[in-house]
Amino acid sequence: MNKEAAITMFMQAFFGNSTSGASGTAAQHRRLVEESSRYLKAGKKQLLFNEGDQGSELYFLARGKVKLFRATEDGKEAVIRLLDAGEYFAEILLQLKNRYPVSAITLEDSELLAIDARKILTHIENNPAIAMQFIGSLSQRIKYLLGMVEQLTLSDIRQRLLHYLRALSEKQHSRHIRLPAAKGEIALLLGTTAETFSRLLGKLTAEGIITVAGRNITIEDMDILLREDKLSTIPE
Repeated sequence: MNKEAAITMFMQAFFGNSTSGASGTAAQHRRLVEESSRYLKAGKKQLLFNEGDQGSELYFLARGKVKLFRATEDGKEAVIRLLDAGEYFAEILLQLKNRYPVSAITLEDSELLAIDARKILTHIENNPAIAMQFIGSLSQRIKYLLGMVEQLTLSDIRQRLLHYLRALSEKQHSRHIRLPAAKGEIALLLGTTAETFSRLLGKLTAEGIITVAGRNITIEDMDILLREDKLSTIPE
């Protein structure tokens, strides 16, 4: 992996097909990212930024895994998201500027692009014609995050887990899926305790819906999973 390859991945993740057939615009966007970013390698358990830190960089994860988390009032950790390669984060700086609303730490050796949000904003301000493409990309992100909030607020832990397993299955294109982090981290992400999460995995196994081997899970009965997962779509 190198910076050029990471930029290519970011262009696809952020703009998708929005630059297809618009080579001039696509080239302009790429030059902007090249000039506004730095490529970095981070070791396992390396803190990228702390909640409340001042900063101006949004990040794209080219390789590895990253955890976003916040500290609760009682000093405990609340996992916000677990990120895989191909995802970007801290893009909220394009709206809030200056301070990170969460903390970010790598879960394994990782490679990232750190992109200066101030330069992106300046470029948008000076080129109104391309602003809609950036707004469109960020709108899709907001739609995804709203879906996550809805899932956490409207469903019980069993439904949240089934929905999460379905999302992983679709993302990994297989019934055989691997949890992106330790079970305790996944439990926090789903808003429950490690003990409740383990009991639920055992119950789903006893019902024949899944089998579990460490962090590897096989969905044995996809029909039941889809029937119980009342959320009709997976946020994209």
